[in-house]
Amino acid sequence: MKKEDKITVLCQIVNQIIDDNQLPDEDAIRKILEEKVKTKEEIRVCLASVIEKELQKAIKSGQICEENAGMYWSVFDKSIKKSEIGNMPVKELSDILIKKFVLQAGKVYEMDRTRLKCFTGMLQTGLNKMSEEDMLGFIPEKHVYKNYLMCLDRGIRYIENPYTVEETEKIREWIDLHTNDIRGLALGLWFAGDVSMEEIANMKMEDGHNDIFRKWERSRFIARALELHPQNGNYVFMIINDREWEKVTAQGLMMKLYHVSNKLGIKYKRVNRNEAIACKE
Repeated sequence: MKKEDKITVLCQIVNQIIDDNQLPDEDAIRKILEEKVKTKEEIRVCLASVIEKELQKAIKSGQICEENAGMYWSVFDKSIKKSEIGNMPVKELSDILIKKFVLQAGKVYEMDRTRLKCFTGMLQTGLNKMSEEDMLGFIPEKHVYKNYLMCLDRGIRYIENPYTVEETEKIREWIDLHTNDIRGLALGLWFAGDVSMEEIANMKMEDGHNDIFRKWERSRFIARALELHPQNGNYVFMIINDREWEKVTAQGLMMKLYHVSNKLGIKYKRVNRNEAIACKE
């Protein structure tokens, strides 16, 4: 039995004696003992310990199927349990350290997207649990995989859709009824997710062929936008201004969202030009 475990057992025994009214100054002694146990527990709590418990629960509940359990345990042992950051006391963790942790894993699993997502999925679960239990001294990212790895060169930040499902449906219906409105089409692309308003405004003709825009939900907005301006235009989303074609601006798209929201009786939710709705893969 480890020394820490012996101390814990001893504390439990003494607590029992106190419960049986066999020692004086019960409240004072109980407080000291509880603080000692709490201190020992705090030292043991770290990312690795929290993630391990959550991983066990996920496998037991069937959330992670048995055939994938081995891969999860392998990634956990290699990149979390044996890591410095994974074993740091909770109070020492910070957003910068978590970012460093993810980037380290990105290098290790550079050629293995599956294991990288496995790592970030476990990390996200652990951070969420620690946040719920109010263990952290910072607010963790809700999309560590995307915000720390996927958008390093794009300069964007992933967010949850600020509009409810019902509000989003109303906005999408308005967009589908106004397919000649170029800014409306751009908003449709933004609500499709994974792309910011800044990126949409600066999207050039050749960008429309990138993998992210090939799915029907996104490609239909791009195809319709291209039908509304000359083929020799440099950008996908263009409007006429003083008889000349020019690209839309991120500010213009933000204003469009404001006006559409008001027109539909929906409270406008402000978003930044570099924010994109995170799509669940």
